[in-house]
Amino acid sequence: MNVFAVSRLEAPVATTLDVVAWEMELAAARCLMLDAMLGRVMGRLADEDQAEFMEGMHIVDLLSQQLTGLSSFTRKMSEKVPIEVSAQVDEALQGITLGALADRMTAALGGGEKGINERESAGNVDLF
Repeated sequence: MNVFAVSRLEAPVATTLDVVAWEMELAAARCLMLDAMLGRVMGRLADEDQAEFMEGMHIVDLLSQQLTGLSSFTRKMSEKVPIEVSAQVDEALQGITLGALADRMTAALGGGEKGINERESAGNVDLF
């Protein structure tokens, strides 16, 4: 049995979209942190390696912008959905292989939190 199995859970679609928007904002913020770290590393590279590395930094920046745009769109869509419209979310949550992400989203959508964020391995991919 899946240790992250969620019993039947239904949530308002507006809330679900808002939770997804928040997670995209978090991912975009992490991209900015990665971009800053890569910028510090780039200064230590030989000149001939910096151009290739710069291309990778541009991709990280583009990913951050894409996540921010998608988050903005998703949050605006959440405002358009009537609060009484809901959907079953447990099956979709069970498809998330990053345990900390699944746990945060489950808790935000009204399910029970499993405390995965408290473990040292909170960022590890959970295979089951």
